[in-house]
Amino acid sequence: MRKSKENVVLLKGKVDDGELKNIRKIIEGILVEMGLVSVELSVVFVNFLQAKKLNEKYRNMDYVPQVLAFPISKKKDADRLIRLGDVVICIDKWNEEVKVFKREKMEVLREWIKHGIKNLLK
Repeated sequence: MRKSKENVVLLKGKVDDGELKNIRKIIEGILVEMGLVSVELSVVFVNFLQAKKLNEKYRNMDYVPQVLAFPISKKKDADRLIRLGDVVICIDKWNEEVKVFKREKMEVLREWIKHGIKNLLK
């Protein structure tokens, strides 16, 4: 049985396998930093087209976003987990941000994930 204070991080989408461990570690650190325990968070990596379609469908906005957030719940389920929802990151925008502004890749991701989690908690 899972301990009630453990967080669950689900990663979906095409991300370099070599980066997955680091990405998971960053997300887990953000959850702890934000004081979130017993939560499940899904982070989904999509391309330009997928991000634009999601933004059009769910927000009626006609542009490619960096980050989208789709909340699920703020209450604990029967298994004592709070399923926060999905944070969607546009990989193409992420790479563009790094290249154009000469920023550190994981630092950009950290900012965007944190932003998405804050939106889930609103």
